[in-house]
Amino acid sequence: MAKTRAQKVKAKRRLSNLITVLIAIVALAAAAIGYFKNESSVAFDPTADGVMRVAFLDVGQGDCELIECDGATVLIDGGEAVNAGYVLGYLKSRGIQKLDCYIVSHPHSDHMGAAAEIINGIKIDKFITTDFSELNMPTSKVYENMLDSLENQPECEVITVKAGDVLEIGKLTLNILAPFEETSDYNNMSVVVRADYGKTRFLFTGDAEKEVEKQMLENGSDLKADVLKVGHHGSKTSTGADFLKAVSPKYAVISCGAGNSYGHPHKETTELLKRCGIEYFRTDEQGTIVIYSDSQTVSAEKEAA
Repeated sequence: MAKTRAQKVKAKRRLSNLITVLIAIVALAAAAIGYFKNESSVAFDPTADGVMRVAFLDVGQGDCELIECDGATVLIDGGEAVNAGYVLGYLKSRGIQKLDCYIVSHPHSDHMGAAAEIINGIKIDKFITTDFSELNMPTSKVYENMLDSLENQPECEVITVKAGDVLEIGKLTLNILAPFEETSDYNNMSVVVRADYGKTRFLFTGDAEKEVEKQMLENGSDLKADVLKVGHHGSKTSTGADFLKAVSPKYAVISCGAGNSYGHPHKETTELLKRCGIEYFRTDEQGTIVIYSDSQTVSAEKEAA
């Protein structure tokens, strides 16, 4: 009798251990499924009505972003002149025949070198950039080419902006947070724009550096955003700790070229993003990055090749 009872106890223990192992296996499998699901798909249907799509295009050591929101289209920058064909081709691949708004953040060629050809290649309703007095007017050939192209598209409304301006493009609200004042430092003349769709926000900073970030903080600018386009290609001269804390994004995107001579992104910037627990993407490593918004939340993925 005692032997039978002992055998029953052992059997119960074996069964209990087996159940524990099975539970652990199921838990691990569920976690793995969730992990791979997050890696391969967004949290909602990106093709559904009312979903905004923001592509951070891989234009090498430059910047270019395309916003598509409920039929409205906004292009920011375009990279160097050599990138113009790629950008226009990308617009065509998305079925875009007209831009509601084209923003050139500032007159450096890695942001606006492609602008002249883009302006010549597609109809544009509104063109947005910063204003310069005669004293600081850019004299580069690419800038002059851009101005010539604008003259050839007289139906395009040219708008110069400063901090505090607000533009409505369909269901998208563009809040201009900088520049504040004219300076000969073109990086710090960057158009900084917070694009709001529903409860979600995307902050595009051009090459604005810590000096402008401090101005925005001191001005009481509402910097909170779900997605941050990291300033100046991840340079340590931008993305200060206080600024990043104020933005507190879910995602950050660094647009830079593989093996660029500037060493972008700098270690100081990527380490800060890591310390703050912010998931970040790099176009030099992952190519074009696409982030979606359903007006309530955002979800990111690498664009399929």
